[in-house]
Amino acid sequence: MSLKLLLSQQHARLGDLLELLKTEQACLVAGRVDGGQLQQLARDKTVLQQALADTEHKRHQVQLRLGYEDSNAGAYRAACDAGCEDLWEQLRQRAEDTAHANRRSGEILQLRMDQNRGILEQIHRLANPNVYHADGRARLQNSRLNASA
Repeated sequence: MSLKLLLSQQHARLGDLLELLKTEQACLVAGRVDGGQLQQLARDKTVLQQALADTEHKRHQVQLRLGYEDSNAGAYRAACDAGCEDLWEQLRQRAEDTAHANRRSGEILQLRMDQNRGILEQIHRLANPNVYHADGRARLQNSRLNASA
């Protein structure tokens, strides 16, 4: 498989992953989160990430087979020598954009989890104020016996 084809596949798959991340972010910031949609997005991301890993492995093998050093510099030289310098730069930029979107999704997800945790703690306090502290530990029970009972 040619280096140009592998780089093109990686670029396209990163674009697909970037779109999934944008969809995930939109889902997470919606007023009502669709858990089923988030699960499907997670499955789709896993499939894409595996495809990206497979393509990267093939690209790396081509790089080594062509005699380039096993480094980022070797990968860049291989791409340049194959006439793919522009594609390499586009791929690098898309990888950075995807990494940034992935971090942003993680931050939004963390905010959602913190918000949900706070809501659940408040519900629990209102529903049963004498059983547990906010950290989940049981409150000490009054050990005195009620003799009038």
